[in-house]
Amino acid sequence: MLKKLKFKSFRNHHFEYTKDIDRIVKIFADRGYEISQEDAVWAWESYSDSYAAGWMCLGSDDEVFEDAFHYFEEVE
Repeated sequence: MLKKLKFKSFRNHHFEYTKDIDRIVKIFADRGYEISQEDAVWAWESYSDSYAAGWMCLGSDDEVFEDAFHYFEEVE
């Protein structure tokens, strides 16, 4: 019988950056947009990757919104 293995995440942004993730979700909510925490992580990781960084520090609320907004698309 084979033993199952699962990839161990060494960089769990949900754990490491909980306050940042909550802040991103709130920034979008304050502007009338609902996003999930998972999508907030994907958007900020994508933004950070564009600067070859693992996780960029958050700037002002306006900067965070502008930097992450184009990673989203509206759904019905």
